[in-house]
Amino acid sequence: MKPKILKLKPILSVEESDKMAGVLLQKSDCKILIDFDADVYDAESGKCIAKFRKKVIPPHIQLAAFNSLNIAAKTSMNRGTSGGKVDGKVNEYKIRSNGKVSKTSEAAQPVDSGIVGYFDRNPRMPFCRLTAFNQQHFEKFKKAYPIIKFVDKTYQQLMPEHYARQRSIADKTSQDFVIKDTSFTTVTVNKNWQTAVHKDKGDFADGFGNLVALRKGKYLGGYFVVVRWGVGFDLQNGDLLLVDVHQWHGNTPIIKDNKKVIRLSLVMYYREQMKNCGTMAQELDRAKNRKKGDPVKGKLTIEKHGKETKHQGSNKKANNKTSVVKRRGVDKKDIRKK
Repeated sequence: MKPKILKLKPILSVEESDKMAGVLLQKSDCKILIDFDADVYDAESGKCIAKFRKKVIPPHIQLAAFNSLNIAAKTSMNRGTSGGKVDGKVNEYKIRSNGKVSKTSEAAQPVDSGIVGYFDRNPRMPFCRLTAFNQQHFEKFKKAYPIIKFVDKTYQQLMPEHYARQRSIADKTSQDFVIKDTSFTTVTVNKNWQTAVHKDKGDFADGFGNLVALRKGKYLGGYFVVVRWGVGFDLQNGDLLLVDVHQWHGNTPIIKDNKKVIRLSLVMYYREQMKNCGTMAQELDRAKNRKKGDPVKGKLTIEKHGKETKHQGSNKKANNKTSVVKRRGVDKKDIRKK
């Protein structure tokens, strides 16, 4: 059966939707609920808002992913606008003990969220790296790989132009920091989290969001709503949502039958700054030899044995499969397995 084609007019102006940032949505904010195969377009511009497919992910792949990634979501305060508002504030930058303002923002409330795969540089960790989950639970990551690969393949089928642009930049990125044979570098895992209205940041600007919701037990709500059009999607086990995550979006309340109910959402994407990563060996050199004041972003330049080497987006792999980063006085093993 072919998907239903929907062309929707916005119910909010750009200015009105901007004012929704940090708001926790209610069921009434979902004017149109989609629980069937559908392709949704903006009636004014013709641009695709989302493509939704029901029960396309095989059950055994869902179960393996749920069992493997359930522990990935940890309590976090570092989720910005999606963490919601408290006393009218969305998020603030933490104040350090020395009185200086931190470069890390803090959400208004704690949420259960984590990242899987690979991550780019930031002020706290100025080198590309495996996520903590991959370092500590690589076998679990491998068991979750089939769902990531399945979503990647379906993304290619449903959004070929967006996929081609994203896959092109992923293929030019050091393969030490790309999920093998996909267009993704990273998966965000959220547990029982009603995200406030936000736009995704840090992912590939010309890509589309790839979302899956894995459910254990019964609950109502948790609809994914794109607020400017008032359209919501009810993700059940086996469903896949491809959506423009650079539009304002959030979830309606998750009403659980009991405390044991779990809604585990997976968001798969390419982190845009990963294009600047060197090989694993080069990034480890960067971590060991970086001096205070060196830039965090931009193409990799390393002084090594008196010679300057530059990373230009090549696919060269590190020779060593096990490397050590010494951070905060503790040796951390970064293991890349093929």
